[in-house]
Amino acid sequence: MWIRNVDLKRMRDSTGFDGISPLGLTIINNKWWRGPVDTWVISPEFEAIGHISVNDYLGNNRREDGTLESENYFLFLTDSLAGKFPGFGNTILTPEQPSQRILDVFRTPEYGHQEYTVVVIDTTAFDNGGTLTLDIELGHEKAHGGFHLLGADHKLTYDPDRKRPEPVMLSESHDIGWYSPCEIGQMTHRFDRGRVFKLVAWGAFNDRGSINAFYAKVSVKLAEIK
Repeated sequence: MWIRNVDLKRMRDSTGFDGISPLGLTIINNKWWRGPVDTWVISPEFEAIGHISVNDYLGNNRREDGTLESENYFLFLTDSLAGKFPGFGNTILTPEQPSQRILDVFRTPEYGHQEYTVVVIDTTAFDNGGTLTLDIELGHEKAHGGFHLLGADHKLTYDPDRKRPEPVMLSESHDIGWYSPCEIGQMTHRFDRGRVFKLVAWGAFNDRGSINAFYAKVSVKLAEIK
C-alpha cells in the first residue's frame, strides 16, 4: 500500500480522528514519517508490520551496496510477512554485540483507541538461545507505563470498554512490567533459540494524552552449552 502523507493529513483535518477508518488510524498513529509517499504492509488485524519511504525503493538504479532498488523492495515485503518489522528501527542483538540502549516515548490514548509504542528486538543470531534482559527506567512525566514482552507474531489488541489491552495480550506476554514515573525495573525471558520479540509500551492509569519517556538497556546473556 502506498500512502501520501498529505492525503492522511487532509483526511484527519476534514473528518477528525473519530471519522477515520481503522486502516487510516493505524497509519496515522505510527510516528515514522519519512517522505512524501510511504509504503506500508498492514496485517488483516490493522497492525503495521512494515514501513518504508517508497522513494528509497523505486527505480532500476543500483544502490551503493550493489543491489537493485527493486530487489530491496522485494526483501522488504518478504521481511514484513516473516514478522521482522522492517523499517521500525529494529534492535538487533548478536553474540558480538549482545547489548543495546533504547530511548523512546509512550502515551495514553486520546481518541478512543490504544496507542502502542513497539520496539522490535531481533535475537535470531543466538542459535542456542539465551536470557533476554530489559532494564527499564521511566522519565519524570506523569504517565505510568505498561510494558509487555511478546513474540513478533502476536497481534496487538485493545479493550475499549476497560481501556486496557485485551486479556490475550496479558496472557501471552513472556514478561510484564508496570512502572511509575522515575521508577526502575527489570524484565527477563529465557529463550531456547533466537527469535524476534516485540517490547510493547503503553500509557496506563492516566488521563488521555499523558506522555512519558522510557530508557531501556536490552541485552542477551548466552546460554551455557552443555
